[in-house]
Amino acid sequence: MSIRAALVVVLMLGVGGGVLAETPRYLWAEIAVPAGAVTKLPGRAEELGVATAILSEGALVIGEELTEDEFRAGGTYLYLDGDLFLLGVSTPTERVVLRGNATNAELIVWATDGLVPPSEAFFDLARELGLLDEGCTISLAVKELPLKLPRVPEGMNLDPTLWALVGHPDWFGAARDFGLERVGLRVRVVAEAAGVLAENLEPYVLSSSGSLVNLLIPIALLPELGQDPAVESVRPPFTPYPAGR
Repeated sequence: MSIRAALVVVLMLGVGGGVLAETPRYLWAEIAVPAGAVTKLPGRAEELGVATAILSEGALVIGEELTEDEFRAGGTYLYLDGDLFLLGVSTPTERVVLRGNATNAELIVWATDGLVPPSEAFFDLARELGLLDEGCTISLAVKELPLKLPRVPEGMNLDPTLWALVGHPDWFGAARDFGLERVGLRVRVVAEAAGVLAENLEPYVLSSSGSLVNLLIPIALLPELGQDPAVESVRPPFTPYPAGR
């Protein structure tokens, strides 16, 4: 069975007729990542000639001394950060992102000619990289990009811009527009903590002073940081401005 034959498109707007026509919309789906796929991603990407950027020791390593913009301008690219990944494909007619971890991922699709599923070429690439099982079923739902910062859920001690970043379909563009410092799939933040962070969050700590902890943390882990019992708030670092004359 081909992946295209198994693809199910679910158009569930969940909105009324008063929604503005210019509200950006995209297709979204959650998928299960095959066991062991992320471990094999670097080798498979190299075999297929997929440009790859790897986060190593807090720095983004991109081959051939490219800038990050040049890296993504190639049209097909892969970010790797431990068991986190982001596969992007951009063509004149569509932009597709598959981002996730060793068990789950979300598929995000924009197309120039409306709300249409990704091309067969994208599914072929994802399958060859091992990120999709043969014959899997993918249900694509319509989502709208909020025109305002979404409300932060109770118990989620994140700055509104950080919470908006987590759910944004375009992490790179959103981080730029929100003025956030991003390195690959990570973002620099400051957490005010009343105790010790969870052990799995410690590797992302850059420094600490008193109750303030500076981190370079994967965007996908921001909700976990915001819900850590020791954390009272998480915000972007303050940007110093020159004193007025």
